[in-house]
Amino acid sequence: MQASPHRNASTTENRHPLHVIQALLIAGVCMLAGGGIWYLAITGIIGRKKWDFMLYGLKPAILAGCGALVIIGTVLAFFLLPGLKNWSRPVARDLWKDRYRYSLIIPGLIIVFVFSYMPMYGIVLGFKDYKIKSGIVFSEWVGMYNFGRFFKSPVAGQVIWNTFFIGITQLIITFPVPILLALLMNELRSTGYRRTIQTIIYLPHFISWVIMYSLLFSLFSITSGLVNKLLMSMGYQAINLLSDPNKFYGMLYLTSIWKEAGWGTIIYMAAIAGVDQEMYEAAYLDGANRFQQCLHITLPSIAFSITTMLILNVGSIMGANFDQIMNLRTAATQTTVAQVIDTYVYDMGVGKGQYDLSTAIGLFQQIVNCILLFVSNFVVKKMSGEGFF
Repeated sequence: MQASPHRNASTTENRHPLHVIQALLIAGVCMLAGGGIWYLAITGIIGRKKWDFMLYGLKPAILAGCGALVIIGTVLAFFLLPGLKNWSRPVARDLWKDRYRYSLIIPGLIIVFVFSYMPMYGIVLGFKDYKIKSGIVFSEWVGMYNFGRFFKSPVAGQVIWNTFFIGITQLIITFPVPILLALLMNELRSTGYRRTIQTIIYLPHFISWVIMYSLLFSLFSITSGLVNKLLMSMGYQAINLLSDPNKFYGMLYLTSIWKEAGWGTIIYMAAIAGVDQEMYEAAYLDGANRFQQCLHITLPSIAFSITTMLILNVGSIMGANFDQIMNLRTAATQTTVAQVIDTYVYDMGVGKGQYDLSTAIGLFQQIVNCILLFVSNFVVKKMSGEGFF
């Protein structure tokens, strides 16, 4: 049975204003994004080294401003025009009904915008010869020069290798530990005993890496460390844990597990708590022991949590733990095994005041992290069917 042509025409006519609104929103977003990209890329990165805002920056700024006005005007028209009441009234009713809930979101959005999005303007430093006197806007554009400075430097290869090596090995060694701890604690029958164990393994998370280094120094200092004094009193050789480059990686892994493994079990314990207990009862009646129940029920049930955390951890491989490495490195290790991208950016930016170079290196790091995030999500989703997005 064919639909009436009059009905189809009426439906198309009714949907037409909403399509116009959608098209205007898309156009406004494209203008806003296009103006920003034009401002950053065409006027600066590609060869325009002498900055003149009226000559190079005015047109993209106007385009971005017009895009913002189009978005604001379209939103106002959607709610105010009488012809769009059929679509805007349910939205307005929902906004008014849950106005208090939406109002709770506003401070969070403001904080994210102010502290996460507004500072992103600073990435233009990576494409400029930054002079404090000239400021960010009026410093000279140098294109990809700062990136070339980093990749041509003699330490670039070592820094990138250290970052990858520490990130990958920490992921392989430390990632399974919270999962195993959560599975073991789930097997504890005494609730009081399980809570006590949870509290004990959570507490190290709240100790800063500064305190952690102080503890290690008090225990393993060559001259005054408690452990080394005890070893030497027994006729053994002192352990040079803090200054020996060959022991640095082992110290990183062990301290990371001791400090963060317990805290990482929170997500997995919460996921395990949501597993249907009837499945365990059915498996028990079928003769499955505790190990088989853990292998065939618990692990598959928390697979989504595991894959999500794995994807997020892979996406931060290039962002090795700055606090940990910065506090645990010493003069003997900071120029060799302990020099990663984060610490190198700190040394160049804060230590030597080369803000343009450090910004370029940090931008390169985040681009690689973003690529790793999407690749890991794609691979995990293909392999297990579970993905983050």
